[in-house]
Amino acid sequence: MASKKKADLEKQQRRALMRFRFRSLVRAVIANNFWLSELEDQELGDNARRNIAIIVRRKGRKGLLTIFDKMILNQPASSRTAEQTDKLAEVFRRLECLSRFPMETREKLANCAGYRYYNAGRTVLREGNLPISVYFVLNGEITVSRLQWDPVYKQHVDVPCGVRVPGEMFGDIAFLYDCPRTATCTTATDCELLCVSGEDFLRLIEPTLRLQWNQMQEAIRRFQYFDHWTEDQIRECCILAKVAHYEPQQQIAVPGTGGDLEYAYFVLSGQCMVLQGLKMLKKMRGKRQCFHLLPAESDDRLLHIAERLMKRKNSDVLETVLSPTLRQSLSRLSLVPSDRCEDHDDEVEASFSQTKSPEEQLEHHFLDVGTYSCGSVFGLGERMQDRSIVARNHVQCMLIPRYWLFMKHQNTGNVWQRIKMYLDLAIPSREQLFRKFLDDINWMAYRKKVVDEIMQRGGRQNRTRLGDVPIVCRVEQSDVGRCE
Repeated sequence: MASKKKADLEKQQRRALMRFRFRSLVRAVIANNFWLSELEDQELGDNARRNIAIIVRRKGRKGLLTIFDKMILNQPASSRTAEQTDKLAEVFRRLECLSRFPMETREKLANCAGYRYYNAGRTVLREGNLPISVYFVLNGEITVSRLQWDPVYKQHVDVPCGVRVPGEMFGDIAFLYDCPRTATCTTATDCELLCVSGEDFLRLIEPTLRLQWNQMQEAIRRFQYFDHWTEDQIRECCILAKVAHYEPQQQIAVPGTGGDLEYAYFVLSGQCMVLQGLKMLKKMRGKRQCFHLLPAESDDRLLHIAERLMKRKNSDVLETVLSPTLRQSLSRLSLVPSDRCEDHDDEVEASFSQTKSPEEQLEHHFLDVGTYSCGSVFGLGERMQDRSIVARNHVQCMLIPRYWLFMKHQNTGNVWQRIKMYLDLAIPSREQLFRKFLDDINWMAYRKKVVDEIMQRGGRQNRTRLGDVPIVCRVEQSDVGRCE
């Protein structure tokens, strides 16, 4: 009887252990659902063995690493075979987050790196803790925050100060400066991370990173704008900034809608030219060319809104939506003959109707309106309508995120707004350049007219030879009318 009770008790314990293990397995699957979800295109059924076979045979990949790569990275480094290490080394050569390191370093990291998965809301690093590992973001987004004193609530609160996206590294500052963690890093989404221990970081990564770090600090100190910055600000800038190289004739900054740029550009070497595009509508009136400056690309959306508002006769809303230039352009609904080609405002009238007559032509003119040389800065939010920055020769720029640069501590005395205002005043606007273009066209037409009149005159032959004309008068004048 006692033996039967003992057997029943052991049976119950085995069942409880099996239930516990099954629940643990289910929790592990749920926790790792993000990177296991790459199997969603597989035809899985109720047969568990068949499903496992499909998983094992899977060759495709959803992210940067396959399940087999993650399986190898989850194993201790000492238990990895030579074949597995070679496979990881081949994968590490292509990883974007390791692109700044030499190929030899990437291959060595295959012997010691590990894989970590965290769901959203998990704290990876805590400010003030001792450093243990360094992380590279493979997938997902990491929020970086720091403790700051809140005078209202009389306590320290976590204030976000940056993000880390795929291809970036975090956790290295504490090792480089031999100090506790300087910030808290929390997963904003499901994240896949590549983990490297502190010992392996100091042995493999730290020499290359230290050299790059010193070069970035030297680049920052080359600009007087940063003379008043503290060591903490320079250190944060080294984390966020990057150096980019551009070939001759390569576009550096191409603005999107409204001319918004993600980075501020600081020129370290080379020269950049500022190209302004002018979109014009050309119409021939007899022998006379008439031009009209069309709205910038970024203003097209506002122009369509204004056209609908005009149909509704909603003038109050129109005044708030449109700039004076667009209101003036929109009021010109048909081509009107002009009496004077010398006036900037009355010499040309054009319509914005989509159906143009055969005599009308749409022309694009690109003008070189300025040069940024070593020590210059641009991309601070200045006027960039139909304007782009192109490398004149080999150019090297330091890129700093604009959102961080305009924060209070880095923007003492509104220095960046003042520089932006200066750039807007130094470079002519589209309207000013258009007026200069019309002046050149009118001058060329007048000069040709005078020359033709002189050539058509009869009378006494001029026997003046070329040698009789002073050399100063023989200097050829440049053709200012060709702006294309």
